[in-house]
Amino acid sequence: DFQNFDNSIPDNVPTIPTTQFTDQFSSENIDTKLDLDSDNLLLEDAPTNPNETPQTTSAFWSLQFYQQYFNVNDAMVLERLMYACIPTPNSSYLDKLRPIPDFYGPIWVCITLIFSTAISGNMADFFQTFGKDQDWTYDFKKVTIAATVVFSYVTVIPALLMGYLWWRKSQSGIKLADVLSLYGYCLTTFIPISLLLCVNYEWVRWILVLVLILHEWSSADTKQFIKVLEQEPRQMAFIITGILAGLHVAVILLFKMYFFASSSKSAAPINPSKE
Repeated sequence: DFQNFDNSIPDNVPTIPTTQFTDQFSSENIDTKLDLDSDNLLLEDAPTNPNETPQTTSAFWSLQFYQQYFNVNDAMVLERLMYACIPTPNSSYLDKLRPIPDFYGPIWVCITLIFSTAISGNMADFFQTFGKDQDWTYDFKKVTIAATVVFSYVTVIPALLMGYLWWRKSQSGIKLADVLSLYGYCLTTFIPISLLLCVNYEWVRWILVLVLILHEWSSADTKQFIKVLEQEPRQMAFIITGILAGLHVAVILLFKMYFFASSSKSAAPINPSKE
């Protein structure tokens, strides 16, 4: 026989708040799901290859676009400076700038060269007037002229070259950032030579200029583009390479003839005092 029981709960039996457990489990599930989703996002953003270059989709006028060209450490910059000073005829300096060309090193190379040239040029003028009856004054225009020449050379020439490659629809794979970084680093050897050009011996200066020209020809930017221009007609490739080499030599001669001229332009005879 079955007995009928009353389904009503007595008043003295405590009730269990089921909503508390339901809310607790639901919140834990949500937190766990969020954590898993965030982990998946991190795994998707992380490159599968540690040597792979991170791709950016930012516009070129945003700061995030240029941030990738300053994401270098001291070891990378020092290595690129070393390779810029040591001739490597059998290898391309462009390969050493990849996969991440930077602007940090070239900017500091240009700034250092500007001040070293201006200071050394004024020291050369001072040594020429030393011990003579001439006044010597510091020529501040050399700083602005050096800045104009240096930054114009490392920006205008690469832009013109890339414009030509774009017009020819070249498939070389070289980018404007590669050329800008290359031209900046190739001015590294100008810095020690500019400091030595303050020596007050004209024959020593011309020997230093000749050494710089030979060094730049063996390891500088003009030889790097022979491989880039191999898709062009042979005659046109030699013409462009010759123009690049001529511009490089012209900059070196401009530094010598203006900043380290044999006669001082800032010196003026001392007027004898009248008694």
